[in-house]
Amino acid sequence: EQLTELNSNGKQEMIIDQKTPIRVLHRRAPLTRPKKIVSLEIVHLEGHFYRVRIESGAGTYIKEFVHGDLGRTVPSLASMTGATADILELDVENVSLDFPPPLSTVEC
Repeated sequence: EQLTELNSNGKQEMIIDQKTPIRVLHRRAPLTRPKKIVSLEIVHLEGHFYRVRIESGAGTYIKEFVHGDLGRTVPSLASMTGATADILELDVENVSLDFPPPLSTVEC
């Protein structure tokens, strides 16, 4: 089944190309940026509803990764499934942040 294949492939990192999303074009340069999807897990809830857990690199536009932003994010979850996809809820569960950076030791 397609869900099994996506979950199997989702255990491997993938690089996506994201053009500046339409919703932020008025304030960001129109560039294509490579972004990393570290992991992807999809669980069917009921009907047309799924829970998708995504671990990604910094700066990844998650909503656009899901729906594809009119083809501006490649690949997207929508393009991989061949279905229309959108987000009802988006929760950030964790932010891995190496901050503040470690202080270097200076001998006096």
